[in-house]
Formats: sequence, C-alpha cells, structure tokens
Amino acid sequence: MDAAERARMAEAIRQTEAIFALDGFDPTPDSRAINEAILDGRVTPSQMIAELKAYLREHKTMDGFVASRSWASNADC
Repeated sequence: MDAAERARMAEAIRQTEAIFALDGFDPTPDSRAINEAILDGRVTPSQMIAELKAYLREHKTMDGFVASRSWASNADC
C-alpha cells in the first residue's frame, strides 16, 4: 500500500470509528489490531477478509481470530 492509499485507509478508519462513536460504540482491541496490521502493511484488506471468512466458517465465532493471526502478533491488542 502506497502512502496515499494508506492515508485514505487511515481516514476511512477514523471516519468509521467516529460514526460508531456517535452511537456509543468504541473500537475493540481486535478491530484496532486488525486496522493497525492493515495500515502497517502486514496484511491486505482482502487477505484479512478471506482469512476471517475461513475462520468464521470453521469456528463459528470471531473469538480467537486476531490471536491466531501471525500478522497481528505485532499489534498492541
């Protein structure tokens, strides 16, 4: 991801979090770890989505998804 794309993605994340905050929702540690990994280039959005879909099909929950991803291991979560 180049600098311009990273900036657009960071702004989209910021706006999404602001919209959710209006309804009283705060980002979870897992969503922050995913966003950080995407912005740091450790995973692409499409790769993360594919991995999440596969994980959900197998486990029927998101619990443990971020902890099971090597690309999220450097995130502060």
